[in-house]
Amino acid sequence: MSERIRALAQDRRGAVEPCAGAPRYPSAAERLPGQHLNPTAAAPNIASMTRASQSGFTLIEMMVTVAIVGALAAIALPTFAGESRKAKGDAEVGAFFAELAVREEQYAVENGRYLSTGASESATFPATPSPMTRALGTLPATWQTLKIRPPEDSVRCAYVVIAGNAGTAGAVGTTFGYTPPAKNWFYVLAHCDLDGNTATDSYYFASSDDAKIQKSNPGQ
Repeated sequence: MSERIRALAQDRRGAVEPCAGAPRYPSAAERLPGQHLNPTAAAPNIASMTRASQSGFTLIEMMVTVAIVGALAAIALPTFAGESRKAKGDAEVGAFFAELAVREEQYAVENGRYLSTGASESATFPATPSPMTRALGTLPATWQTLKIRPPEDSVRCAYVVIAGNAGTAGAVGTTFGYTPPAKNWFYVLAHCDLDGNTATDSYYFASSDDAKIQKSNPGQ
């Protein structure tokens, strides 16, 4: 009996008691099938979490970004608007010049001369240009005589054809310094106000001698 008591005492002295607060791992009998212990699992990295939470933009950084974007927009938008106006003016003028030139040539074949649509460069149709498109309305008598078929129902620019016979100067274009040749001739002039600023307007010019369109202040 005494030997048994001594053996139990020794077993208790050799047993290791868990420290207070230490994690208790389930015994083999308590673990679920397929469940394994991972005693080496790392604790959450607090420093990494702190850096991740601080990785967003600060207010100053956002203000600097907005200022840069605003400066770029202030430079790019006027340039884009100017190019857009140029493209619209070129498209309209090119179409009307082509139509007027064809009708003038047809008229010359039938009548032996070209026909002026106005007595001077200021006698345009429509009477004044506009930055916005507007309906053409009723065509003037000279346009009807030339049997002009407007390529568009609305326009921004104003147009006139000045024509003359061989050896006559006629109303020579002052805008582009046109010198009439020693034969029947005509030139087409377009007056445009594409930006709404009447201080500087656009002018386009082509003649029976040179169909290439010349431009002055395009887009304005």
